[in-house]
Amino acid sequence: MVDLRKEEMVVAGTFITVEGPDGAGKTSVLTQLLPQLKQHFNQPVILTREPGGAKISEKIRDVILNPEFTEMDARTEALLYAASRRQHLVEVILPALARDEVVVCDRFVDSSVAYQGGGRQLVKKLFSR
Repeated sequence: MVDLRKEEMVVAGTFITVEGPDGAGKTSVLTQLLPQLKQHFNQPVILTREPGGAKISEKIRDVILNPEFTEMDARTEALLYAASRRQHLVEVILPALARDEVVVCDRFVDSSVAYQGGGRQLVKKLFSR
């Protein structure tokens, strides 16, 4: 059994996410936002993304976004996003926040809620039983 108390971590940094649909201009916003954040904060500012952002997470991203896998089940897709996010959190986000850094993430959990929960109707399917 996993002792979740061992995973508790004091978070001192700042976590900022930029959400929006494909083509909404997130990259343009981030390009303008990052230099301003670096001026404003007196600690390192890192940019990361989801899905991806860590070695294993990037491999999962390759599977999720591979156009050959059109038959992927919606729940499988949601679980892959969750696995990618967990690895990203453990490897990149939480350690950076513990070091009091500013982490800027291109998408995070809100995108999963929108795309898998709403777009794939997972929430509706789960609660309609």
